[in-house]
Amino acid sequence: MPRDSPSNTEYAHKIIASLKGLFKSLPPTPTYISIFKRYCEYILNQRSAIYHATNLLPILAALIVIQVERDLGHAKQLNEIRNQCSCEIAKLRQEISELRREIKEPTTTA
Repeated sequence: MPRDSPSNTEYAHKIIASLKGLFKSLPPTPTYISIFKRYCEYILNQRSAIYHATNLLPILAALIVIQVERDLGHAKQLNEIRNQCSCEIAKLRQEISELRREIKEPTTTA
């Protein structure tokens, strides 16, 4: 890390401060307070790993972008398949309705 970057502990406290803002918006229930304390403890215990993981953030961001693009492609394909199935289902319903009408119509005998 560059010389002017914060130490592991300073960085951990910065993360905790940002979490504090989030947890202040939640109701002060014992459950949320307990969760916040556990997060703080975990962050402080793992501060070195968290500090060094910041070097990996650009790689993680690129992976997320790749995954989102892939998922959007899959979503487009799924929408096309759903639209095709909806059209086929509509045709089948129409045919069923026509057959039911034919069955209900009295047949004429010659």
